[in-house]
Formats: sequence, structure tokens, C-alpha cells
Amino acid sequence: MKFEKMKARTNWRERADEAGYLAAVLDNPPYWVEALDEPFCGVLTMEEVEDTIEAATSELYEMSLQAVDFVVNSDSSERCFDALKIAPEYRYAIRKSWRRRDLSIYGRFDFAYSNGELKLLELNFDTPTSLYEASIMQWFWLEDLKVQKTIPLSSDQFNSLHERLIESFKRARNEFKTIHLASVDDSAEDEDTVKYLQSCAIQAGLDARFIYMNDIGFDSMGRLIDLDGSIITQLFKLYPWEQLMYEDAEVKKQFGREIFSPLAESSYTRFIEPTWKMILSNKAILPILWQLFPGHKYLLETAYDDESTDAHWLRQTRHVKKPIFGREGGSVSIIDPQKPQETVEKEGVYGAEGFILQAMHELPKYNDYHLVMGSWIIDGQPAGIGLRADQSPITGNTAIFVPHYIKN
Repeated sequence: MKFEKMKARTNWRERADEAGYLAAVLDNPPYWVEALDEPFCGVLTMEEVEDTIEAATSELYEMSLQAVDFVVNSDSSERCFDALKIAPEYRYAIRKSWRRRDLSIYGRFDFAYSNGELKLLELNFDTPTSLYEASIMQWFWLEDLKVQKTIPLSSDQFNSLHERLIESFKRARNEFKTIHLASVDDSAEDEDTVKYLQSCAIQAGLDARFIYMNDIGFDSMGRLIDLDGSIITQLFKLYPWEQLMYEDAEVKKQFGREIFSPLAESSYTRFIEPTWKMILSNKAILPILWQLFPGHKYLLETAYDDESTDAHWLRQTRHVKKPIFGREGGSVSIIDPQKPQETVEKEGVYGAEGFILQAMHELPKYNDYHLVMGSWIIDGQPAGIGLRADQSPITGNTAIFVPHYIKN
């Protein structure tokens, strides 16, 4: 993958508004690359996309599913759940969800990809963000640049996200006709993402209803209901499972019983993403992957931050310390034992459940920016990529979205 300087479209803010994204969200502070003084983009070849990125995404997804099955069904199941810091109250729900193969729509792998070498950094398979930017925003950018003849008309993009999302929801019509899609009410980015998925579900022929998380209620039988009192039988939620786990624990302290763990076990409400995705939205899955596939070419050596020999050896080299549950780089550290003064830390509130250690692998750089590649899975298939650039080597919530094109 290479990077090249480009000129911002003179009307990019208007195009963002047309696409349903307020330019102010992308512009202040800069989030979309064209808001920078010197915007740039990623450039790939079709061989890189097909032979490296798609191949790695497919193989890692199969490996991830094998890891889920190992956690759920192996003799080490309880030890794995303990390592994943998943509350006992949710374990039966997860096993049940996995065994009935509850529907999953999407997920994202984060890769370090440079000099032809690709390594998995982590998995985001419960509440991955930047979907709308990867699906719609960068496609508009590509088409505009071709019309302007800034790039060749034969240029392409690794991006079938929109079409695959609609097809995934179409297949879901065999299981349900109505779906509620929920977001928190204090995040414009989350709300836009959920409303984009709502539009995909509507295009697929579903009765798709938007709702805020704090507007979801319960009836006398403990079933989820919306503001009209309708039972929510299928819920897409852009809300972390581990947060619901924490909130359930608080509810139990106050009222003596949980709310969501019984729901997850029952058939009253099915969730997207399903409860089995708790396993793949958790950085403690990375040591399990390394144990199952030691030395795999796409994996980095990873261990739990404990007193094990594996952890001891990792601490002797440059490594990354990551919280088991975390978001947007919070509480992540890059540590070089030979140069402790050069430790890089991203402040955060995470880490109460513990940390994992991962061998350091440098991100590709362009000017002052470090770039992470997010590779999307839709309905089990590789569907496209998005690039995020941060001036810190730890990608955080100030990262800038960078579009790409394939040069033929």
C-alpha cells in the first residue's frame, strides 16, 4: 500500500451533507481527510486486495469462528470465559446463541499493513465504527475524483459494503420482518451509523424502526418494548455487550435479578450483534487465537498480562499493553523496556478487568500520520476497507478517516 497527496474537492462539505453526514461532524475537529491542509489517500493494487487483504480477512474470520467454538465447546470453556472476563450469568446465553447460530451482520478487523506484510492488531465485532464512512463517504469521493479526472476512470475501490449490507438484511427476512435499531442519544456518529443501517434494512424490505437505548422499556413479562408498547423481537444495538453486563450487575444489586442476561437466554428478543459476539469484541480473544494458531503469519504474539512465561518474554521486548475491554485506544500503552522514557500512553478509563500484552508491529506512516486498516466482514464475507490515520501510534477517537482507491 502506498499513499499519495491529493487535492480536496471544492464541494466536499456539500457532498458530505448530500450523503447524510453533517460536514461539521467531519470538519471541526478534522475527521474526514479533506478537512486537512494537505489531504492524502491510500493507493492499492488489485493483487494486494485479492491476494493479501481479502485472503487474510477470510482466513482470520474462519480462525475467529474456530476460536468462538473453542471457547464455547472445549474442555477449557470455563477457563476461557474467566480469561475473557465474561460474567457467569452470560455464559449460558452465549453458548445458546452460538449453538443456534444467531445472526451476525458485521464486524471489523484492524490490521497493520505495510511492505506487503499484514498483521492483525485486534477485532471489533460488536460495535465497530466508521462503517458509514467506509461504505458511502469514500465511494462518493472515488466517483467524484473519476469525474474530475483526478484519478483514472478505471480506478476501483475495495468496497461492496452497501450492497452486502442490503443483501444480508434481505436474507434476514427469512427469520423476521420487523427490527428495531438502537443508538445512544448523545453521539452523532453512533446515531448516523445506526440510521444508515436502518436505511439498508428498509431497502431490504424490513420494517426497520429507530429507537434510542434509553427509550427501550420492559413489560410485565420482562420483554423489551418500544415507546408505543410494541414488543421488540429483534434488536440491533450500537451499544457494547460488556456495558450491558456491567449495568445488569448494578440492577441485580438493586433489585435482586438481572434484566438482559435472561433476555439473551430467552427467545423473547434476538440481538444483533448476538451474545456470542462478546467473545470477539474482547481483546482477551487475542491470546486464545495465538494459543490455537501459534506463529500464524497474520498474528502477533500475544499473552495475558500475568506471571506466565509468555508474558515474561513479551515484556523483554517492545510491546503493546491493551485493556481487555476498551474503546478508541483508551488506556493503551506502547512500552520499550530498553527505553522506558519513550513509553507512549493513551489516557483512558479502561483496564479494571486486566490487560493483554501484544508484540509491537509498526504501522505504516505517511508524513506525521500512522495508519490502521480496518477490514470489514459483512454476513461472513470480506466486504471492504477503511483507513484511519492518527498522529499518535495509538489510534484514538481523534483519528482521521482516509479514503483509498485501487490503481489498475
